[in-house]
Amino acid sequence: MTCKGICIRHKAQKPVGSGRYSTGQKRCQICELFIKWDGLWCPCCGYRLRTKPRNLKYKAKLKTSKIEAHPLLLQEHIQRV
Repeated sequence: MTCKGICIRHKAQKPVGSGRYSTGQKRCQICELFIKWDGLWCPCCGYRLRTKPRNLKYKAKLKTSKIEAHPLLLQEHIQRV
């Protein structure tokens, strides 16, 4: 599993005002870049793409952005607390 350079065609630009994962971008650990791709596997090397952040701070940020985006989830979250 090595990078063959195909992923460059799908390279994603950093979004302004929101996170990469919240806009649907995925990261390949082998190719070491974010790509805009619908599948779960990298089109270049075949490695599984990351769809969620690994850092605890960014996980919390992604979770709050998803809750704010869906009003029903927000009501459900408030009821649990």
